[in-house]
Amino acid sequence: INDNLEQQAQALFKSWFVDFEPFRDGKFVDSELGTTPKELPIVYIQNIPHNIESGKRPKGGATLKGIPSIGAENIKGLGYYDYSKTKYIPQEYAQTIKKGKINGYELLIYKDGGKPGYFIPNFSIFGEGFPFSKMYINEHVFLLDLMDNGYNAFAYFYMHTPYIINQFNSNGGKAAIPGINTKDVECLPIYSKESPYVKRFGEIVLPFIKTILFNSLENARLAKMRDTLLPKLMSGKLKISEIEI
Repeated sequence: INDNLEQQAQALFKSWFVDFEPFRDGKFVDSELGTTPKELPIVYIQNIPHNIESGKRPKGGATLKGIPSIGAENIKGLGYYDYSKTKYIPQEYAQTIKKGKINGYELLIYKDGGKPGYFIPNFSIFGEGFPFSKMYINEHVFLLDLMDNGYNAFAYFYMHTPYIINQFNSNGGKAAIPGINTKDVECLPIYSKESPYVKRFGEIVLPFIKTILFNSLENARLAKMRDTLLPKLMSGKLKISEIEI
């Protein structure tokens, strides 16, 4: 179901913002993004309301329990999270952090890491209790909030376009430790949310993302139940008739 929902959203994005099907009878102009519809105004992230921040961890690094600290290894697309890689920060430390808290529906961006000279960007959106009800990002992740959940949803799919991927590939691969900085994100052009089509896309796709997050949370719950019950069933310590779901 999740794959199907994301594929539907990708197909709609391609139709409207790559193939420009709704704009075929209108005027086109030359822009930084190529030849684009005049009806799709382009702005720069640095010039629109937004918040971009990264997190941090205490000296000595992550701990074995506390508040989940999300790292770049888990920024791999909608509905993805590897619970076996979860790291934590102490509850007391989390209360002192002013940046890096995930409230839900912000765009999460893979910030740095990988082989020298080779940077592969990736993105995600968390929320609705997935993967956790309370969580923070660490210093290897950017949290970008365009102050509108629908616009954040649009940005998730927009960031996967070849132009943006190439920008991140180029800028991120220059350093000894591959990665991007705040300026690399804020200097990006993006279609304005004042466009009726950008607004409508967010309205259509946001429920898709919400469903994906709910499904992912339920899948995680069932997987945890399976991992807990299966050894007991195999050993005979528990009978199927005794299980309540």
